[in-house]
Amino acid sequence: MALLSTALTRQRLRIDFASLKHACPRGVYLAPHPDNPLLWHGVLFIRKGPYANAVLRFQLDFPDDYPYRPPVVTFLSDVFHPLITPLNTYTYTVRDAAAADTVSAADRDRLPPGGLSLRHGFPEWFVVPSENTAANSADPTQPAAQSESRAPAPQTPSAALTIEVLQYLRVIFDTESILDAVSLEDAANPGAWHAWRSFRSGPTASRAIPAVSFPHPSSMRMARERSSSPRQLSGSARRPAEWNWQGVWEDRVRKSIQASLSEHMLYANEHDDAICFSKMDEQVVSEMMAESKTLAV
Repeated sequence: MALLSTALTRQRLRIDFASLKHACPRGVYLAPHPDNPLLWHGVLFIRKGPYANAVLRFQLDFPDDYPYRPPVVTFLSDVFHPLITPLNTYTYTVRDAAAADTVSAADRDRLPPGGLSLRHGFPEWFVVPSENTAANSADPTQPAAQSESRAPAPQTPSAALTIEVLQYLRVIFDTESILDAVSLEDAANPGAWHAWRSFRSGPTASRAIPAVSFPHPSSMRMARERSSSPRQLSGSARRPAEWNWQGVWEDRVRKSIQASLSEHMLYANEHDDAICFSKMDEQVVSEMMAESKTLAV
């Protein structure tokens, strides 16, 4: 059945990819890996919102039993975002903390560095197993094997689920209300979550983050210095909610945008990408556009 499941998943993904020709969200470009239909390479061009002008490379890794389990979305550049794990950490799991006392590095539901948490947008994928087990154990008529099973995903997944994931992938970057709705429990980067909350509640909340110039301020170091207090100096640890997050969001998002536009990320093609960029000057681009218009006629 495993082979059959994989074959059906691959066929479904081929159909989903073909349908994207007519329904792909604006700014999202995708290409399946030539040798692995379960792995898609993507590029996201963000046109508005806090991350405007960023060009983000990502990968979609679909499980064999998709859509009954979620795909793993991984960004290849470091993105400071409440729903994305930093590249330098491996500490977030998509399972509920109450579902198990310990989480090992072999946890198949653990997000990799750069992984996107889909818990906020698609909670049906993350049903807590303990709740289902407790409910079944209370009913003596349920078979033991059934009571020990994992909580099932939706019985009838939406036919447009892949498109919905891609749409969600876009709006979490360009729609501020989506970021406002993310809870700390659903956040993959608690630091980014606190920084966003501080930014939204501070005096700069009504101002957009400049998207043209990308300076290299030392505001992160200054923020840490300003947040120093006698309580900290005495060795007492403070909770993240008590830290001084002023200026952190603006600084880290600028750096994320700048990193996404670096020549290394755009042109290195070190990740066996199916989507590659070519570095061309404006004259060559103009000639290519003129030629394409001629061919279209």
